[in-house]
Amino acid sequence: MNQLDLFADANEPCEQPAPTVLAAPPRRSLTDLPPAPAPVTISAAPRPTLAPVKRKLDHYRPSQSNPHAHAFEIAQTVSSAWHGAQGGSSLEVPVGVVATLALWPLRGPDAYLAADWWLSLDDGQLLSAFRECWARWWIMRPDLIDRATPLHKWVDDEEPGPMRAGAIRAVVEAALTRGLLHLTSSDDAYFRSATDVMGALLAIMRSQGAHDVLAEVHTPPEVAELMARMMLDDAPLEPGMKFDEPAGGTGGMYRAAAQVMREKNIDPHDFGWSLTDIDELAAAGAAVNAIIWDLGPHVLIACGDTLHEGNLTAKAAQQARDSFERRDELHSQAVFLAALQKVEALVRDIAA
Repeated sequence: MNQLDLFADANEPCEQPAPTVLAAPPRRSLTDLPPAPAPVTISAAPRPTLAPVKRKLDHYRPSQSNPHAHAFEIAQTVSSAWHGAQGGSSLEVPVGVVATLALWPLRGPDAYLAADWWLSLDDGQLLSAFRECWARWWIMRPDLIDRATPLHKWVDDEEPGPMRAGAIRAVVEAALTRGLLHLTSSDDAYFRSATDVMGALLAIMRSQGAHDVLAEVHTPPEVAELMARMMLDDAPLEPGMKFDEPAGGTGGMYRAAAQVMREKNIDPHDFGWSLTDIDELAAAGAAVNAIIWDLGPHVLIACGDTLHEGNLTAKAAQQARDSFERRDELHSQAVFLAALQKVEALVRDIAA
């Protein structure tokens, strides 16, 4: 990962369209954003019925007090579980499983108890829960979920065979029993942003050869935090600034920058976050992280080769607009169909 220049193009407007949920008021340097699509209302995520606790609760608690060490421990355990179950070379599957568990919208101090609920599901129920999670987030943030497509496309492609299903279950159990939900399910974004689980997974699960081909260099999170503090501690941060990272990986530098902001009582939602990476799995992980870390409505994730394709921001901005338009069109169709069904039911009642 290249070093992030947090103040590159700092005064340029962010081109990312704002999401429809929790739309922020227009700000001076973000006023050229496309108009927000019509709001979409979804019901609150169902609170799972937790199965009786069969394990000691401490079994779900992290063995590492350092969140970065905890993330790498989860990554190593997941990698061992996936390969031990002969899951194959499709890394998007184990990384997507962990991303789904991390995105599950149940939040709060007791959210880790949902681990028992997840582990009680059979193979079919597990895939249904995965689909439900991604569908809900697609309604909320279609721009980011479309960018994360490699991590969830496999869920809808086909029913996994017995060996693949066993490997998926092994990853679920490995991640949950190692305390993943303690890292990702806090109701406080500051604590959810304590580390980068997606980055740790790719760093551990990718072969050295794959890292070399993609020219990937994992920046240690402690180094990222030091760099962010050096650049932001005395910086005049003003709402509306845009940060741009042309080789951002899964967004580790943005995580560190957002943490420094929150410690200064500065809201990351007031800033634009633009990130590009050549690796589609890294870009997908960055999109997931933007939700987990709550970077806000002005996030733009591009995937491509910056050196050969130049600035990919405009292309990514148009892709994000297209995502919102597709979501709004499907929502309008669903509303129309629901109204039509009500009318048909009324007609049947009158005829009866």
